[in-house]
Amino acid sequence: MATSTAYILVKSLGYRYSFDGVTSISHALSLKLATDADEAAGADYVNNARNEPDTVTLSVVASDASVPVIGWSRQMMTTLASIKKNRYLCQVVTSLRTYSNMLLTSLNIQQDENCPDGWTGTLTFTQAENPAAVSASHNDYASAPSSGGATKAKSVGKQGGSVLQTILREAGIR
Repeated sequence: MATSTAYILVKSLGYRYSFDGVTSISHALSLKLATDADEAAGADYVNNARNEPDTVTLSVVASDASVPVIGWSRQMMTTLASIKKNRYLCQVVTSLRTYSNMLLTSLNIQQDENCPDGWTGTLTFTQAENPAAVSASHNDYASAPSSGGATKAKSVGKQGGSVLQTILREAGIR
């Protein structure tokens, strides 16, 4: 099975989450068309249309098979549930597009004979409306530069070892 380069950044935590495999990525970008003149009078409408929040769904695999940490896939599931519960804003990076200000709105995990040492699942992210950007927008169509920050996100996944190994390494313990 080919893996994808899709991953999730949780900037407030400073972590990057990657998976053993990404089997599919679904991008949904849509407009809502106004059906009457009163509805189209809103500030968000241009040419009788308004952008709907972008949605991206990742179908992923998390496995304990090649990770030296017992319960790695369980830890990943717990972490994703925490990200959803605490409504952390995420950046979802795929090979086609990077999405900012995304909330994990749906987490569906399946354990079966297809992945006996882990799980497969779908993660659905929906773009959160950025109140500062909406209020600051005055249709001048200018772009504003944004800083990605000076610090590198900590990587959580196979390439960086286990979560425990990453924590120990960052604490200076080898």
